[in-house]
Amino acid sequence: MTVIEDILRALEGASDPVAELRARVLQENGLWFDPEEVRGIVEIQLAGLVGVGPSVTSAVDDWVEQAKAMCAREALQAG
Repeated sequence: MTVIEDILRALEGASDPVAELRARVLQENGLWFDPEEVRGIVEIQLAGLVGVGPSVTSAVDDWVEQAKAMCAREALQAG
């Protein structure tokens, strides 16, 4: 299982996907700004992928979509 697949599985089973992704970003010594600290576009970078949105929740959703797309591409390439 790749790192991205591991993160996706954790997010799918999480009661709060935002909190789960926050924990993963901080675990990797990344920066995380809580929603009340953010004004403007939110960008989440983790495992080489970027999620962007007008809120933390939408940036997490975008990151998840990017991760799913990457896993699908890798599966197609693997045959």
